[in-house]
Amino acid sequence: MRCLIKISTLLFSLFFFHTLKSHTQLVYFVDRLGNQIDSANIEINHSIVELNSQKEKRPNPLLLLFKKKQRTNKKITAAILAFPFPFGIVGLHRIYLGTAPYVPVVYIGTLGGVFGILPFIDFCVLALDKDITRYQENKKIFMWVKDK
Repeated sequence: MRCLIKISTLLFSLFFFHTLKSHTQLVYFVDRLGNQIDSANIEINHSIVELNSQKEKRPNPLLLLFKKKQRTNKKITAAILAFPFPFGIVGLHRIYLGTAPYVPVVYIGTLGGVFGILPFIDFCVLALDKDITRYQENKKIFMWVKDK
């Protein structure tokens, strides 16, 4: 009976693994005591390893949700800091978004870009724009002006 089970398992393995990406490997059948009963060349499947490696490369849905929430929070924080009084006049939103060091100096030197007009425009742009990534690390004084 055991021999029949082993032969059927061997035949199933040969048939199943032959259809997949595989290579041949020598397999030993041993009894409970560890004595070798039989050996056979069967084909071993490597697609399982490939599926596991692809699964690791796939992004975690919770991580994607967290990153989206983090981008939304960054947008809200930048918009609040851009409001002219009290933080927008000194260019705190530009520091938060990672601009060049001279930009906040220009904001302070012009009293917030002509008495708060420049930070108010920044506030409106940050509040209404869906994606603020183009404003991050932006070294221009007028951050909303597009390059040609």
